[in-house]
Order: sequence, then structure tokens, then C-alpha cells
Amino acid sequence: MIITLNPKRDTQTLNSKQVIVKYKLEDSFGPIGSSAGKVVFFGFIFMMLTYSFTPFAFLFILIPAFLGFSKTHIFIDTEKYKLRFSTTIFGIFPTGKWIAIDDEMEIGVRANQEQWQYIGLSNKSLRLKQSPYKIVLYKSHMKPLLTLKYVNTIEEAKKELDSLAKMLGME
Repeated sequence: MIITLNPKRDTQTLNSKQVIVKYKLEDSFGPIGSSAGKVVFFGFIFMMLTYSFTPFAFLFILIPAFLGFSKTHIFIDTEKYKLRFSTTIFGIFPTGKWIAIDDEMEIGVRANQEQWQYIGLSNKSLRLKQSPYKIVLYKSHMKPLLTLKYVNTIEEAKKELDSLAKMLGME
């Protein structure tokens, strides 16, 4: 199911205060990679504090910190009608570049079929499904550009679609 809205700029809102809205999308390495990275990170911190602190041990903290704390975000600039898909490395450093919203872009709701699967050493698998719906920004001819937000129900998706349309100047 796709619900779309076409952009129409409202010039009255250009004089409003600049607000950058941030939405967390997901962990970069999935829920299992993020959990494992955090457990190993805090385990290394505990070992460094109780036994010894060496520069070599500090290097081993970087990989679990990268796995555990890296996330993807969407930043929306409501004044300039721009957005940025960002991977926040180590949970601190945002990356990505700003994308200007043009008149050919649309936003819509689409069913989300993504899921994470982990297969352990004992050949048992664990599947984790994400939210059933996502709000997507489309470029021209309904080609998906990037995901803006995940939602659980279609009613919530319609409300968020309207609020995102107002933020991006699409009404």
C-alpha cells in the first residue's frame, strides 16, 4: 500500500525558527550485532579497570564500540527543506550529506519485509522482524530514495506521513 503526497512549498513557513528533527532508524549492525558489541565493550572496560590499562587493550575496545554504538539516523531541516541520512559512527560522529527536497520527490507508506537473522554455532536461528510499515522518500517515478521512519500501525503511519509532509513542505 503506497500513499503519496506531492510537494508544495509554503512560503509563510520560511520565516519560522530553524529546527532540525532527528529520527533514529536502526542499529547499523542489527539488534544482535549491537547487543554483542555493547556486551564486549563493557566487558573490556571492566577488565581494563580491574586488571590493567594498556594502550594495546584500548585498541581492542574500538571494534566493539564501533559495532555496539553505530546507528543510522535521519536529520530533517524544517526551514531549508533538506534531510540527511546519517550513520552515526561510535554513536558520536554523524556522517552523510544533506539532500534538498525538490518538486519531483514524494513520500509514502510501504510495507516493511525486512528482518534480521542470526544463526548461532549450535545451528539454531533467531529471526527478528522490524516494524511492519515504513515511511519512504521517493525520487521521481516512485523509486525509493531512503527510509524516513518505521511505524507499527497504518494509522500511525498516516499521522506520521502528514507530520513529515508538513516538515518537508509537502502538502
